[in-house]
Amino acid sequence: MSDFRLTFVHISDTHLHPDPAYHPGDYPFPLYDRATALVRQLQQLPFQPDFVLHTGDVAYDPDPAAYTTARVLLSQIPYPTYYVAGNHDEAAALQRFLLGQDDVLAPFDYTVEINGAQLIVVDSNGPAVFPAGFVTPPQLEWLEQLCAAPDDRPLIVAIHHNPLPVGIPWLDEYMGITNGEDVHTALLPARRRLRGVFFGHVHQNLTIHRDGILYASALSTWEQLHAWPGQTDTVVDEAAEPGTNVVTITRDQTFIRRHRFAAPLPDR
Repeated sequence: MSDFRLTFVHISDTHLHPDPAYHPGDYPFPLYDRATALVRQLQQLPFQPDFVLHTGDVAYDPDPAAYTTARVLLSQIPYPTYYVAGNHDEAAALQRFLLGQDDVLAPFDYTVEINGAQLIVVDSNGPAVFPAGFVTPPQLEWLEQLCAAPDDRPLIVAIHHNPLPVGIPWLDEYMGITNGEDVHTALLPARRRLRGVFFGHVHQNLTIHRDGILYASALSTWEQLHAWPGQTDTVVDEAAEPGTNVVTITRDQTFIRRHRFAAPLPDR
């Protein structure tokens, strides 16, 4: 085991609305209250992570005002936080109003070094039928160049949509990256140093291992969704709590600890 170690908290799908009192009629879970409970959990961690990774759907709808609400709340996270654009996000507004960036990236792809590891963030909101995703050819070329470069840093990749099929129709045919196989192929040159591809969107914990590459999602901090074999419709799991994942990587392994946290119950 090498002496390199990096730990981050994986969160996803906060779906914040401009109005903290907003309560979506189709879903019984209070958005802002659950995100507030998330922030409280992060403030009370018994250890100090290197960073927090939010894999998208910061906002419930792409309303610039939602990111002002998000900034007020999520800025209370006491650790560096990196964001991915989700299918409910508007990437430019996210960058301007949440991150305070005047020069925005389109698509919202970037790479950063964190304590000796490389993080690559990929915007999977290319042209596709909502809520599916797509990664454009120029993005794939950029990703493959990064993955094929001579580099021995441990690598973390973050993306919003589920990249690979799991044999569940509503996830594979409705929610996923329509050219996910191309994304997987672009990642293959880096598989020896790639410690994981972390995604959101599916509102549940999923783990996929293929060709030496680990793909792992996180629970939403809002509400969760069922995924049974053969399921064709989106079904809310009203009994499931929100949660986060604590991920520790070394040069040769990945350890994921899945946590749930107490949050306000549905209104009845």
